[in-house]
Amino acid sequence: MILGIETSCDETSVALLERDGTVRVNHIASQIARHQPFGGVVPEIASREHLQHLFSLVTRSLEDGRATWQDVESIAVTSGPGLIGALLVGVAGAQGLAYGLGIPIIPINHLEGHIFSPYLQSDGASIPLPARFLSLVISGGHSSIYDVRAPHGGPAEVRMLNRTRDDAIGETFDKVAKFVGLPYPGGPEIEKEARKGHADPKRFPLPIAHFKDDSADFSYSGIKAGAIRLAREHQIGVAGDPAALADFCAAFQDALFAQLFDRLDVIWARLKSEGAPLPSEVAIAGGVAANGVLRDRIAEWGNARGVIVRLPEKRYCTDNAAMIAFAGLQKPEAATDPRRVAARSRIR
Repeated sequence: MILGIETSCDETSVALLERDGTVRVNHIASQIARHQPFGGVVPEIASREHLQHLFSLVTRSLEDGRATWQDVESIAVTSGPGLIGALLVGVAGAQGLAYGLGIPIIPINHLEGHIFSPYLQSDGASIPLPARFLSLVISGGHSSIYDVRAPHGGPAEVRMLNRTRDDAIGETFDKVAKFVGLPYPGGPEIEKEARKGHADPKRFPLPIAHFKDDSADFSYSGIKAGAIRLAREHQIGVAGDPAALADFCAAFQDALFAQLFDRLDVIWARLKSEGAPLPSEVAIAGGVAANGVLRDRIAEWGNARGVIVRLPEKRYCTDNAAMIAFAGLQKPEAATDPRRVAARSRIR
């Protein structure tokens, strides 16, 4: 088996996976309650929480997975990107365990963990990876689309096709939610408000940002600023008119997703113009991938184009160690001496 450790942000997670991708255990210690009073993640608090929970989760994972250390062949750990203090806890913990056991470490890019997460299942072996798929990673810290080639028997190759030039989509959800008085994390709260009554998303129109250089990059800072300006002008908030808040949340959510699909369409058209076979599947991942409205719309997008859409189980949308261990299974060639692994807040 492979042991996974994830401590890149505000969730401590430990998982045990079998070689076929079966998730034996996937434990998560959430920190939402600790960060909620501040409306976002406080790095120092996150690091201390990881220190408090990591090794108790390791012990619990072995017990619940009915495994011993002799069953663990390697340790996959998130080495970046993320909060450097939080990453150091996980990397140092994994190094100590691996060095003491005499087993290798597989350093994992957190984003690659998300990329492969839609192929995990709650029961049984993982879904086989297609030879090529398109991945949308949308979370509190990331908004990017990747072209992933996973030849059978060979290491997966990941190519970034675009990125956000400013705020990530999940970060934008959180900041606007905080401004109107909704609790952290903001994405689920805005979705909940947008579903109330007969919300009218056209009441508060917001534009889709485009770049003069025809870039397919995302840019959510303009939507964020426009939404905050509208909320201030119309006095929208939890203490105001509930109908106005519902309409506002529906409009804001629609604007975020409109830009996502606009960029997806641009990239899909560019791939089609290359003349090579298109990716057979499109997968979405990250915390925002748990949004019910988005899941419905991306499924419709795929049906219209005859493309398989992979939606991650909601338990694998947020940061978790199962996806880190699973990414480790995709790159056994990266296994190395634990002394050669370092935490990095940014990975290019």
